[in-house]
Amino acid sequence: MKAKLETVEDLRAERARLKNQLQLSRIQMRKNLTAIRTEINPVRQAAGALSDLLTTPKKGLLNVGVGIGVDIILKKGLLARAGWLPRLVVPFIVRNVAANLIQKNKASLLENALIWVKKKTQKPIKPQEEQKRLPVSTLPPVKVEKLTSVPNRVHQVDSKEGLISVS
Repeated sequence: MKAKLETVEDLRAERARLKNQLQLSRIQMRKNLTAIRTEINPVRQAAGALSDLLTTPKKGLLNVGVGIGVDIILKKGLLARAGWLPRLVVPFIVRNVAANLIQKNKASLLENALIWVKKKTQKPIKPQEEQKRLPVSTLPPVKVEKLTSVPNRVHQVDSKEGLISVS
């Protein structure tokens, strides 16, 4: 800042300089905030994964089904001979992770399931029968000896194969 503002023009110039400096400071703050967010992103992901392990989503029919399925598979199948602590902790964590994963990806999972059902229930498309070809015209073959636009060439039309030969 100048020590003394003497004219109106000096005041306007100082005001414009301060507005410019304010805009530059805002841009610098946004850059710093973006850099901080990118540095904190792994911490956010770890916190999100930890919260998926420990929090149980809303009760619903889908989550109850996931819970029952996890209990049957883990407690009575995979962890049948394990100690009491793994039989208590592991199904709890797996149930929460599975329920949270389904809750977050509900739309895409439902869409994929409907596509799969549609593919399984849809009748296979049979190849179309070959269309009967129209008979070749019964006109006699046409011979053109010489054309005015293409000198020294003879065009011949074969009605059996529908070919034009140039010689």
